[in-house]
Amino acid sequence: MNAADSAAPTPAPEVRAIAYYLPQFHPTPENDEWWGKGFTEWTNVVRARPLFTGHEQPHLPTELGFYDLRVPEVRKAQAELAREHGIHGFCYYYYSFGEKRLLERPLMEVLASGEPDFPFCICWANETWSRRWDGSEAQVLVAQDDSDEHYRGFIDEVMPILQDRRYIRVEGRPVLLVYRVGRMKDPAAIARHWRLRAEAEGLPGLYLCAVQSHDPNVDPRQVGFDAAVEFPPSPWHGRAIDPRTLPGLDPDFTGSVFDYQDLVSRYLQRETPAYRLLRGVMTDWDNTPRRGSSSFFFRGSTPRAYETWLRATASWTRAHNPPQERILFINAWNEWAEGAHLEPDQRHGRAWLEATSRGLARAEAWRAALELLRSGAPVSAEGLRPYLEDLEMALERVDRAGGRPGEPRTEFRAGVPQAQGRPASTDCVVHFDQFQGDEPRGRVELRSTDELRVKGWALSPKVEPVRCAAFVMLTSPNGERVFSAPLKARTRRPDVAFRNRNLDPKVTDFVGFEGRFGCAAVAPGEYRLSVTQVAQDRVVSGQSEHRIIVR
Repeated sequence: MNAADSAAPTPAPEVRAIAYYLPQFHPTPENDEWWGKGFTEWTNVVRARPLFTGHEQPHLPTELGFYDLRVPEVRKAQAELAREHGIHGFCYYYYSFGEKRLLERPLMEVLASGEPDFPFCICWANETWSRRWDGSEAQVLVAQDDSDEHYRGFIDEVMPILQDRRYIRVEGRPVLLVYRVGRMKDPAAIARHWRLRAEAEGLPGLYLCAVQSHDPNVDPRQVGFDAAVEFPPSPWHGRAIDPRTLPGLDPDFTGSVFDYQDLVSRYLQRETPAYRLLRGVMTDWDNTPRRGSSSFFFRGSTPRAYETWLRATASWTRAHNPPQERILFINAWNEWAEGAHLEPDQRHGRAWLEATSRGLARAEAWRAALELLRSGAPVSAEGLRPYLEDLEMALERVDRAGGRPGEPRTEFRAGVPQAQGRPASTDCVVHFDQFQGDEPRGRVELRSTDELRVKGWALSPKVEPVRCAAFVMLTSPNGERVFSAPLKARTRRPDVAFRNRNLDPKVTDFVGFEGRFGCAAVAPGEYRLSVTQVAQDRVVSGQSEHRIIVR
């Protein structure tokens, strides 16, 4: 390493991000009895079906596959993937009901083997298990023992876990989350007992956290705890969406739909409480795999929106919490049946993990770059690269905040792209994800004074997107009228690249597009929507089923 490189230290996370970890990905005798032989969480995941047009179900894994958590190589791969993307540790859900524990095997094997060498803590999910998957007292499978004796004895049950060298601590005190403090008859007395037992076992105390889920207004000071932990989406703050506005909605749907962006806004606008608060974020939420047509889900979640939430939450944490308590929680590492997972999937690839890495490791990197340059210290181009990438993203967000998504608006013009003498084909596959910022409905009506806003992807096995010009085309049914507009904003689509991983990576890179197009020059009428890509040696086109009506 030369002096120039050493002058530009790699930005490091200032906030410890801990992801909730569900251990239900292995068979157990109890689940065999309740749900059928061989049941694991994957059973729910793969049977999910879309409830409306564009509904992203099922969520299916990619590089980690349909894993079994009894396999140590799986647990190691998870930890390596998390560490690579800035996750500090996992928070294992721990299920203790009194005389019975459930799903403890993965964590017990982590303790016994010493692998993976990755930080962790536990959240005691002290609630009843029911067939409704929501901790209710209806259709009970295993009832939670809420006796004082059980709560007092719990600390001795988990003491070997808290004493593990990898266990996450605050000033030496093990971090212990309790999911439903409200079930305790006298939580302050239990907390005092736990602390005394921890000290008797040689620990400097405990760092007790009350989860704000079923107890959304719990003040940790009033229950003898040290901090409260946010747990989005509870308590379901997002603006409700009328399900009837969803295209092709299942007529049997009886669940609820919420707006993700509104949820983010409400969390970010929360007033800072007088007590210690550890903030929380979530990737997405959709429990269709568990609840079917009675599910609850959010619309509008994207890796970019999640990254914005994470960045703001990390910034708040740095500003309000002392260094040892700069902790935030992510829902979740692998809640596949609730649509909340960082693990790679077939639609997004590693996009959730990459958003996490950017949001944590470089949340303020561009500010650090400016300070570094002002100092006059020598810095290599390679050393400055991560800062410049983050600055570029910051500028993109400024553009979007100013009402300019993607490239500036371009206008449709009569005629087709100039591509004489080049062979033409129709082997371009085109998919539109959004029209006018919403899910495609098959037909869009516009006035000539309106603009057409589209987002999607176009892929041809014979064309490298970065080496060609692309156009959005409007063609009348008889082909007599054709209007075209250049498509300039090309983006990476990891989901498309993964589904087409048998192709040359050069043709699956930058296949995404986004654009705004003025329709002033378009004659009134009905048009087919397509995309044409013009390369040096060929022209390829792909037509969609969507219709554009210009009034």
